[in-house]
Amino acid sequence: MSANLKQDKRACRITKVTTYVVGMRWRNCVFAQIETDEGIRGIGEGTLEYQPQAVAAAIDQLAVRYAVGRSVFGVEKLWHDVLRNEFMHSPIINSAAAALEMAMWDVAGKALGRPVYEMLGGKVHDVLPAYANAWYGVGKTPAEIGAAAKAAAAKGYRGLKFDPFEDAGREPDKASIRRAAAIVEAVRAGVGPDVDLMIDAHGRFSPGAAIAVARDLEPYDLFWFEEPCDPENAASLAAVGRNIKSRLATGERCTSRAAMVNLLETHEVDVLQPDIIHVGGILESKKIAAMADAYFAPVSFHNPFGPVATAAAVQLDACTTNFFMQESFCEYDVPYRFDLLEHAPKPVNGTYIVPDRPGLGAGEFRPEVAKEYPFDPKAFLPLFTDRWSSRF
Repeated sequence: MSANLKQDKRACRITKVTTYVVGMRWRNCVFAQIETDEGIRGIGEGTLEYQPQAVAAAIDQLAVRYAVGRSVFGVEKLWHDVLRNEFMHSPIINSAAAALEMAMWDVAGKALGRPVYEMLGGKVHDVLPAYANAWYGVGKTPAEIGAAAKAAAAKGYRGLKFDPFEDAGREPDKASIRRAAAIVEAVRAGVGPDVDLMIDAHGRFSPGAAIAVARDLEPYDLFWFEEPCDPENAASLAAVGRNIKSRLATGERCTSRAAMVNLLETHEVDVLQPDIIHVGGILESKKIAAMADAYFAPVSFHNPFGPVATAAAVQLDACTTNFFMQESFCEYDVPYRFDLLEHAPKPVNGTYIVPDRPGLGAGEFRPEVAKEYPFDPKAFLPLFTDRWSSRF
């Protein structure tokens, strides 16, 4: 630890870390609040799909090993220490580290009276276009989903994302694909020609099936086809990318720089989708975005989680030159997500306005609200079952 930080009264050393697991219908969100010797509190989020208790336990362990006693300005060193010393890299460790890292940025900004984006190079976007997700859970038939799409588009979003495949597997039968195509056709008819449509396959198909499905959906002018195959095999994804007309989007389940390089080196990934939590936090996401920029690839950060993750995404989007559209679940989530923070981000006419408040721009976390909605063991979304989207 440097002598300067030992003497600096604004070092803001971490004295305590408290975790909160909040049940939010189809997933549990994980938050970490840090307290400092300067009396400034910060909040971070470490939500990981369906493993909230594992992440909460990891936060508690990492807090003791790396965070308590450290200055909040030591973000780079914290991530380096975790990455090297934990040895077995995993999304659980990354997500726990991200929760601490976000909270450190929040405190650092509050201590300096500056938004996080100003500490990461400054704002390059004032208004952030968004696309809506989770809007389609209310519909069952193509006509109902088309009507829901029309209502969502009327809110001003640039695009709508959805998975029309329900329980389809690696090699879906023709009836399943006809039903999916009917849904996509109804959505396009509902929103008109100017709204971007993004199809998420959640990694369900084989490469051959993915190519066939993408071709069947071409008449509906898709903006991107997301995760047509599982992301572990970059070459298989690239085979899909070479054979479809829609943009190929992927990256949310890749949790390291090295995995992102493997995707980018195929030169077939048209939109990279890092998850800010799962790659280890805001600074690591900024680095990955810069890597993508070297391949002229735009980034659209994955974000189906809670309000703190959204606040972090807004800060990162604001200072990332190759950002172009932010995933948003806000308006289709539990209403109390907006009560968890003093200033929870919410889209306005389908866009996020970048705040000028310090830190993450979200003000104070409200533990009393978090405690009203404890861990829910049934908050789980099995993506390959009939009508899973109704849980939205």
